[in-house]
Amino acid sequence: METNLPVFKWENFEFIIDVQNNNVWEKSDPKNIYLLWQMDDLGKDGYTFEHYDESTGRSVKVNLPPLITLDPSGMALKYNKSLEEIKGSSDFEVMVDQGLLKNRISSGQLPTITIADSIFYADARIDLLRPKDDFSTLGIRFDDLDDYYVVETNTYAFPYNPRTHEIAKLDYENITEYPKDLLFVEIPDVKVLDPVGWNRRNGWPETDDLKWVGLTLEFEAKIIPWKQTGIDDLINENRLKKPIQKAAKAQENSFKNKRGPKL
Repeated sequence: METNLPVFKWENFEFIIDVQNNNVWEKSDPKNIYLLWQMDDLGKDGYTFEHYDESTGRSVKVNLPPLITLDPSGMALKYNKSLEEIKGSSDFEVMVDQGLLKNRISSGQLPTITIADSIFYADARIDLLRPKDDFSTLGIRFDDLDDYYVVETNTYAFPYNPRTHEIAKLDYENITEYPKDLLFVEIPDVKVLDPVGWNRRNGWPETDDLKWVGLTLEFEAKIIPWKQTGIDDLINENRLKKPIQKAAKAQENSFKNKRGPKL
C-alpha cells in the first residue's frame, strides 16, 4: 500500500487516508481497512466508525473529518478540480456533479443508456428501462434483469433483441449456433443507472449514497461478442446431443411402425 498518503491521528491510533479508493486503514495494521460508504455519514462533519483495538480488546468510536479537510489535494486530483475550486466545499459538493444533480432532481431529467443504436430512459422509480422512440413496448423491467445480474461487475449481462427492444428469449436446450439478429449486452446495475430514482422507489433521501455510487446521466451499453459469453460450450454440447436425439427419435418411430393395429 502507498505510504505517502495523509495520516489522521485519533487517540493512540493512526489511520491512512486513501481518497482514491474511498477508504482508510490503520497504519500499524494495514489489514484493518474501513470503507467510507460503510461508515456513518455526518455530512459536513465527516464520518464515524468503530475501530477494534486488538491490543486492549476494546472498540473505539473514531470521528473522521471530511475528506476535503483530510486530503484536499487528493480530492482535487481525483475529481479533476483545482484547489481553489473546491475551497469551502463539502465532500458531497466535490464528489457529486452539482449541475447533473440539479438537472436530475429539479428539472426531472432521466438518465439514458444507449443499447446498440437505441436510447432508453432509465427510470428506477417505476422499475423500467423504457425505449425513447418505441411506444409498442414498455421496455425492460429491472426486476426481470435480476436473473442476469453479475455480482463481480455489478452489471446485468443478457441477450437482447434490438428489433423489439426487449430481453431476448433463447432456447438453451437446443441452440446449436450463435443467435442471429440478437445481441449480448452488458449494462450497469439499476442503482448505478438511476440512483435518485432508486432512492425514491425505496423511500430513502434522494441523494443517499450518491457520493459512493456517483451520478451520471448518459450511459452506453457494452456489446459482448457471442464468443466471449461462454455460449460455445453449450452450443457444442447441443451439437453432440443432436445426432443422439435424432437416432432416438428414428428408433422410436420405427418401433411405432412395427406395432400391430390396435384391437
